[in-house]
Amino acid sequence: MQNNVTGKPKSLNEKWLLVGTLLSNTGNSMLWPVTTLYMTSVLQQSFTTAGLVLMIGALISVFGAFVGGKLFDRWRPYESMIIAAIIILVSVVSLIFWNGWPVFAGLIWLANFGMGLEQTLVNSFATTIPGEKTRIVFNNMYIVLNIGVVLGTLAVGYLFDYGFSLLMMISTVLYSGLLLIIVTKFNVPTHHFTSSTDFSAEQTLAPKQHEVKFQLTSVLIAIGGLLFITYLSYMLWETVMAPHMKDLGMPTRNYADLWMINGITIIFLQKFVSNWANKHPYHVSVILGSVIFASSFFFLIFVQSFWQIVLVFELLTIGEMLQSPQVPAWVAQITPKSVAGQAQGFVSMMIQSGRVVGPMYSGIMMDHGLMNILFISVFVVMIGITISLSVIVYRSKNIDTAGQA
Repeated sequence: MQNNVTGKPKSLNEKWLLVGTLLSNTGNSMLWPVTTLYMTSVLQQSFTTAGLVLMIGALISVFGAFVGGKLFDRWRPYESMIIAAIIILVSVVSLIFWNGWPVFAGLIWLANFGMGLEQTLVNSFATTIPGEKTRIVFNNMYIVLNIGVVLGTLAVGYLFDYGFSLLMMISTVLYSGLLLIIVTKFNVPTHHFTSSTDFSAEQTLAPKQHEVKFQLTSVLIAIGGLLFITYLSYMLWETVMAPHMKDLGMPTRNYADLWMINGITIIFLQKFVSNWANKHPYHVSVILGSVIFASSFFFLIFVQSFWQIVLVFELLTIGEMLQSPQVPAWVAQITPKSVAGQAQGFVSMMIQSGRVVGPMYSGIMMDHGLMNILFISVFVVMIGITISLSVIVYRSKNIDTAGQA
């Protein structure tokens, strides 16, 4: 533990958390979208094989998220972050030189494990920043994350034709910067800050927090189910929507345009959305966002032109902005501080689980020509889980009433 000159424990500066998030998500976004493209166009592998590699990678990320939560709570968060960054860095450096089949798949999986670790650990560190409401920190991280996604996907779009190794060289620079920031800025206490505005009196007054175990309450189970179906649904846009738009007679470039619009919308509107969300309890924002998110899949049944798809995607994006950054902050608020790592690991695991199932489910439905049933099914399931979460929250004696900004 390091102390500053005033004798107070040193804390993590949010600025460095955000810079690290930007670097890691830019690097991540240069890796995951190129996997299928590189495997099918360069390595001459089938789409089925590429899908299998992505599925196994998502499963490995789930395991990484689980391990990351345990390491944060029960080992050394600082050292764990360094290990996670080194694992990713070693993976992308190796991919510069060894990117043939099947070595490519093994290195991608190693990177997936490191990313699973890193995502959980970063979210866990975010819960330790004092002086700010946790939800504000996560809102800021969400904006920076999407800036990284835009930068990473743009790099892939413009640089892929110059060679996969060039992308990995750029990723190496990004992850080297991330490692430098972690080494120099993340060596801070992680279990000693508790904001009275973010955590209940029951948690802050607990005399023996180190003995508290992470437990799945009914609220957490419902939140986990919501995360699972949200990211399962989100994977539809990353998998079957491109061929679906092509079937509707739209050029491939329109699909790329959608993601650019998505990123720009989040970057410019998230502050306005989060300002509204921060004035209401967590469950209000999450439930409203989930309903809006789900409704976008219902409207997908009727779209026939690009501008209609843009409107539906914008609807989904608004729902995403209301829901996604609030969930990890809500989970942090309703779980003891001493199990923050495992709580954020649970969030990451449910997200990655949805990403595992999403491509398989959507692929099966598309192969059988059941696109409308696919859209209706995710809409119905998400609305059902959202209603269940609403009932559980309003019946709970520990309903979140501390969500005022």
